[in-house]
Amino acid sequence: MRAYRSLRQWRGEAAFSTWLFALATHLYCSEIRRMPPISISVDDIREPPDLHTGDFGLEEEERGRIVRRAVLSLPAKYREAMILVYFHDMDISAAARSLGLPEGTVKARLSRGRQILRGKLSGRVFAPLVGKEAS
Repeated sequence: MRAYRSLRQWRGEAAFSTWLFALATHLYCSEIRRMPPISISVDDIREPPDLHTGDFGLEEEERGRIVRRAVLSLPAKYREAMILVYFHDMDISAAARSLGLPEGTVKARLSRGRQILRGKLSGRVFAPLVGKEAS
């Protein structure tokens, strides 16, 4: 309905699908900003039972859930960029167009978002293999 009402705003400079996806992205981002970030305690992330196993005792699907929850706990500006690029498989330029931001800003937000995630997840989900490098 929102797309139909906003149809007059489409200038025809880009493909209709690009305009429609940008409209949907802006609506999605507006809704995301209204929701408070999910607060996840580091204690809620399960400690791997055995650091010598290749899968750290966590199934791939469970790791994915933990990472998605951690991404959802990021501040909105980092969360939006991370979701578009990593979960919707957009390239940097498409994500920048959808967010209405310069590519450099999107790259910076991705970098900062990854840095925050590393701090939240380091040593918990993706702990380095202890003793595996030598073999």
